Amino acid sequence: MDAQKERYKRIRGMLLKLLVHQHPHPLDAKVLYVLLDDLQYSVSDEEFGSHIVYLEEKGFVRKDVRKTTGVTIEMITITPGGIDLIDGFREDCGVDVRF
Repeated sequence: MDAQKERYKRIRGMLLKLLVHQHPHPLDAKVLYVLLDDLQYSVSDEEFGSHIVYLEEKGFVRKDVRKTTGVTIEMITITPGGIDLIDGFREDCGVDVRF
């Protein structure tokens, strides 16, 4: 067992678990980042972005960028595929939601 891979899987699962509580509404990516840190899953900005891209490419989350006068906010929403993963209706070897 590779500890780093297991950590990545847990972080991705934690992100989905945090997002499912907001469904059907999105969550600000910065808020999601802070919530992850509050749970003692500290990651760099780059690592956080990588996990979001992974989940987005797998179809488990959707990222929307909102822009207004000088402000850009990334909003993350769990998709039905992400909810199915949380509910155990599907599996993904790169995401651990068993907690």
